[in-house]
Amino acid sequence: MYFPKSKIVPNLYSNGELSIASTGETYYGYYFEVSGQSYFTGKEPNDGENIALIKIGDLFPTSRDLQGIDSNQIKDLRYTGFQNRAYSTLVDATLQTNYPVSYYPQPTEEDYQTGEFTRFFAKKRNENIYYEVQDRSLSSNPIYLTFNIQWVISGKEDIVSSINKNTVALYMRQLPIPAFDKFLKNDYLKFWKPS
Repeated sequence: MYFPKSKIVPNLYSNGELSIASTGETYYGYYFEVSGQSYFTGKEPNDGENIALIKIGDLFPTSRDLQGIDSNQIKDLRYTGFQNRAYSTLVDATLQTNYPVSYYPQPTEEDYQTGEFTRFFAKKRNENIYYEVQDRSLSSNPIYLTFNIQWVISGKEDIVSSINKNTVALYMRQLPIPAFDKFLKNDYLKFWKPS
């Protein structure tokens, strides 16, 4: 397949944010972008088969996502992965993914009575990119380190801040998680309510 060189961004790498358009399978590896709208496997055109990719966040592929797929392949497309994503959204079920999905926790009243709750995180092993996630289900993906910390959310302000700060410092020494405090924006009173 031919693409004008001026429209191609080569040598990009997917860490699971793209999926194969024909199957919905999560894609890890090199890809290139065409006109900021289409994505294909390989470092550049003519590097292998150049299979069409789509962004994971898209529930259904569009005609733009399917550019470059010949008509025989389009007839054979199975959108099982996309149907599962749509179904999971409709029934509010957890979609099994192997890439991090950012999550903003909401402590419950019971958590505030207990005084703490568990926060879950994922970090790319080869970069200082962090995500707060809902649980540790991502632990099967070798690209990510997953860990959780107990986060204090009630009590005296200075004590809560000190405990959370010391907990983060301890984890930063024990795990390979540099700059984790920067990811948290040094906000050691996040979710805190005075008791």
